[in-house]
Amino acid sequence: MKRFFSLQFRVSAIVMIFGLLMIILNISRQYHHDVNGRFQEMRLQAYEEGTRLSSFAQHFLRRHLSQSADLAISYASVNPDLRLGVISDGNDIICNATRKQWRGLSVWDCPLSISLNLVRKAQESSEGMMNEDLVTGRLTAVFPFIDVSAASRKGLVVLEYDLNWFIAAAVNHAMHESMAQAFVLFGCCLLLWALLQWLITERVVAIVEQVRRIGPHEVVPESIGGGDELETISKSIADAAHRLQESEWRFSQIASNMRDIFWVAPPDSMEHVYVNKAYEEVFGLPAAALTVRRWDWLRTLLRQDREAALKMLRALRSAPGEEEIEIRVHIGGRIEWLRCRGFSTARTPNEAGMLQVAGMASVITAEKEMEKMQVEAAENERRRIGQDLHDDVCQRLAAAQLKSGVLGGSLKREGHPQAMLAVDVARELAEASDLARSFARGLAPVAVGPQELPDALDDLRKFLERAFGISCRVACEDFSGVLKTEEAAMIFRIAQELATNAAKHGRATWIAISLIHDQSLLRLEVANDGVTFHPAPGTKAKGMGLFMLRQRADALGAVLSFQPRDVAGGGTLAVCEMPLAWR
Repeated sequence: MKRFFSLQFRVSAIVMIFGLLMIILNISRQYHHDVNGRFQEMRLQAYEEGTRLSSFAQHFLRRHLSQSADLAISYASVNPDLRLGVISDGNDIICNATRKQWRGLSVWDCPLSISLNLVRKAQESSEGMMNEDLVTGRLTAVFPFIDVSAASRKGLVVLEYDLNWFIAAAVNHAMHESMAQAFVLFGCCLLLWALLQWLITERVVAIVEQVRRIGPHEVVPESIGGGDELETISKSIADAAHRLQESEWRFSQIASNMRDIFWVAPPDSMEHVYVNKAYEEVFGLPAAALTVRRWDWLRTLLRQDREAALKMLRALRSAPGEEEIEIRVHIGGRIEWLRCRGFSTARTPNEAGMLQVAGMASVITAEKEMEKMQVEAAENERRRIGQDLHDDVCQRLAAAQLKSGVLGGSLKREGHPQAMLAVDVARELAEASDLARSFARGLAPVAVGPQELPDALDDLRKFLERAFGISCRVACEDFSGVLKTEEAAMIFRIAQELATNAAKHGRATWIAISLIHDQSLLRLEVANDGVTFHPAPGTKAKGMGLFMLRQRADALGAVLSFQPRDVAGGGTLAVCEMPLAWR
């Protein structure tokens, strides 16, 4: 509203300034007209008076009629503008003057504004000369005549007029002439102000009020009348407000009934973040707190997932696109999994550099629990198969080996030519039995519980050294009372898969397995010097091995990452971190 009053004031001020400029120009024009006219009169008067006095002075001095000369110059002093007038002879001595105290003095000693150059020009040309000095307000007229009594040298008639009076009169006259125009201008400005107030300002203020009342729960004022462009604008605003309210109502209905969290983060950090009701239900935090602390939700995330969430938001802020991550949230003493999908766009084409980020977050804890159950079921099935392989196939192979050995011994004693074949069959059956036992131990390691986890990892070390001929080191702490049996088995499977893949596909010459923990975190590290393996974050696993690794990590609520080793020999460091703080 203040802006429109300012606009009204500016328009009136512009009109007033324009009018004042016109008044000033008119004053200047009137002033110059009066001054120039008065100058012309003064010059003509000075020329007539100077010509008359110079002719009289030449005659009176030749006949020594000083009283007649006094009488002639006294007539000239009747003019109120004449400040001083003198008649000097050929020796520059004042013979007659409008003021008697100057008689007998040199013309250069009296207070006349004359210059030697002006006098010489007048004497040389034998014509009257005039000079105006507006600074001092003087008009000086010099008229020469021949003084016979002074060897025909030229005397002077000097008249000095005061210009200040008629300049002041010209200014007063111009000012009085402009006063009427100033009153007319002031009246026009008042009229213009009233017209602007009635025709524009009040109606524009009503339109602004319409715009301010646009909102999902506001009552939009009726459009203004007038039958002009402002009425059209007001009607368009009212129609747009009604359509916006209808759209807002539909959106609020959809957002409030969504079970997923919907959020919008404007580009300006001073603007509030929008979240629907599902935010309070899932996070257990008041949505109003986001108006004060925009990052209030971040403190509920597990420490390992905060960097992933911030990285996603930074990527969306830097360029338009889409991102998806899975994070864990600690809510009410339990861990909930959320799948967050975010996207960023510019609100308007003019704000291409300012991106608005929005997204949805779905609770996938049940899905993760289902995956965990599937992993545990697959692990149980593997253990059953391994047990069956150990109890059945391995026993049958051992029996067949024993029988083949007995058969080979009998054939050898009889000197039968096929005795060596029976011995080879017994040896191959022994190798097959050892291999089947290794497979059985891999599928169902003996008693992989928290207490037995170091022994199981040591068995894995021996298997890798024997099967692939590489060096392997294992460092494992005591996990008694820290892990459940199912969790210990899954951690062993993750270490087994990572180490086996490094030996099979990474062409590593050594593998180091480290398993440590503190009060809040379990950390499994598998390092090797083979080919670097570094899948891009967020990419879907294509191989069965990597897919199973991620499934097991998710079932544990852990984060699995791969990074190149920062050493000259290269290699890969696989890290699996499992939180222990909220168990």
